[in-house]
Amino acid sequence: MARQETQCVIHHSKLTSYCNVCGEFVCNLCKQSKYGKHEGHHYMTVTEKTNELKEEISEYQKMITDKSLKPLRENIHEHYLVKSRLDSNCDELTSEVEKREKHFIKEIQRASQKLKNIINGHRLEFSPGLASRIAQLEDKKREIDSLMKTCENVINTGNTYEILEFSKTKKSDLNTTHSSPRQVPKLELHTPRSGSLVGDSFGNIRKSRAIFTDEIKVLKSWSYDMYIENMFTRNDCVWISKTGFFVSVKPKTAEEVERKLCPVHPSGFIVTTSGEIIYSVSNEHCIYKITPALTVRLKHSYPYLPCGLCLAINGGFYVTMHKHGADGKIVHYFNEECADWLEIMCYRKGVSLLKKPIKIVENGNRDLWVVDAASESVIAMNSAGKFKFEYTGSRTCFEPIGICTDSRYNVLISDFGHKMIDILLQDGRFLTSIKLQPLGISRPMGLCVTKDGHLCVGQGNGCVHVLRY
Repeated sequence: MARQETQCVIHHSKLTSYCNVCGEFVCNLCKQSKYGKHEGHHYMTVTEKTNELKEEISEYQKMITDKSLKPLRENIHEHYLVKSRLDSNCDELTSEVEKREKHFIKEIQRASQKLKNIINGHRLEFSPGLASRIAQLEDKKREIDSLMKTCENVINTGNTYEILEFSKTKKSDLNTTHSSPRQVPKLELHTPRSGSLVGDSFGNIRKSRAIFTDEIKVLKSWSYDMYIENMFTRNDCVWISKTGFFVSVKPKTAEEVERKLCPVHPSGFIVTTSGEIIYSVSNEHCIYKITPALTVRLKHSYPYLPCGLCLAINGGFYVTMHKHGADGKIVHYFNEECADWLEIMCYRKGVSLLKKPIKIVENGNRDLWVVDAASESVIAMNSAGKFKFEYTGSRTCFEPIGICTDSRYNVLISDFGHKMIDILLQDGRFLTSIKLQPLGISRPMGLCVTKDGHLCVGQGNGCVHVLRY
């Protein structure tokens, strides 16, 4: 011990006792009445008191060990065991995936080599006359491509009068200059069995991808007082139409960020980059816009009923319209004031496919996907209205309501009747389905994909669920 710890501070004598009354160590002089204040008190020797304090500290140390350190060590040990099992499972899964990948690659390479050998066996030596004809056809193709680009520019950037003038001037050219070329003799090439092998391999890969949909789980849920049919994502928030308001919510926390007054229930709505909301009211035949100051009417569409809306990649927005006893249509408004527009129809074999279009979305490749309530199908077309394909569901009694796209140009469609979400590739091929009933979702309606890739599903009972997609 140091000097100040072993000697009395007052008398500078050796500490010999401990005063139980005052709670401090004292020397022999402190115990005398003429030198100190400890006369008549009860004392213990320094050694006895030190041993007593050591025992108290030892008991305190044991208590800490039993109540804190030991459980902490056991918890750390359990975590190390979990980490070890997780690492082992991850290594096994990685090994299995690599094994399957190598197997698929070998199968595809073998099938591709067989196809190449068969194609090389059927290869023809082109005659000079055929080569000349091919050169002529390529020149003709370049002319048609140039005309197609001109048509696309007029459709996308020209106004109604420019489109009319262009149609008048080019109609005669289309009938004379760009007539159909002569039919070229076809070379028949029978598809070998190895082609089916490639299809089976890719089918297995798609099935493997579909297996991972079992990992989808609900991250967050909250509810409102009415069904959620329309949803829209802007930045890191999800906009939802509820009774009397448009509400902006952060999907990770369900925290309300902003709300805007809307006295009616809209048929569809979008949120512009400037934060203004454009919505349609079918029974009023009107399209409105909510500005920071007031709500203004943009367009009166009588006798057509406006329904679904979506933003256009090249500016403006699309609106689906229908009326009783007539074909439906899509109107592309090139600006938010609806000052200039273009009507889009979709035909197949001379018959209009749009009967009662209710929802629309534009994919990243600028294709339009429309949900038609009359035919209970989803119709895909380009921005000019040229039909591409129609999806009628992977099961009977298909009931599509909500539709959205993700960053990979996949299209997600909510099937209300089967409680599922179908996922299609951009070319219309079926990829997989998400079963919602095991997740507690029974009536899927509105869909949207957030900025960080999460899928938001609105239910018919007012619940909103955020899925890890």
